[in-house]
Amino acid sequence: MMKTLFFAIVGLLCLSTVATAELSVEDLEKIRQIVNEAEARSEKRITERFTEQSKRLDFQGTLIITLIGALIAFVGVPLAFIAYQQNRRTQQDDTIKGQAIEIQALREKIESLEKLLS
Repeated sequence: MMKTLFFAIVGLLCLSTVATAELSVEDLEKIRQIVNEAEARSEKRITERFTEQSKRLDFQGTLIITLIGALIAFVGVPLAFIAYQQNRRTQQDDTIKGQAIEIQALREKIESLEKLLS
């Protein structure tokens, strides 16, 4: 029974005029036009999306470079200042040590001169 019904439906579809109809030149032109329009819309959407993504990547790249620069400035400048102060302290310590050695040498000379005079 199912086979009979199936074959009957297939037979009716094959006999219908739509199944055996031919496309005219105008129909083919309309189909081409619809396909071309759909292709143009798709291409336009893809181009717009690509442009949007490109702008977003450019902005993100600029943002990353700016953040790296800010990080270097916020970390590098204080570190450079600390290094400068440390270098300056070292130089002052060296100067103080040199002066202490000179003072000690002068004391010894004074003591030796006092012994000679007494």
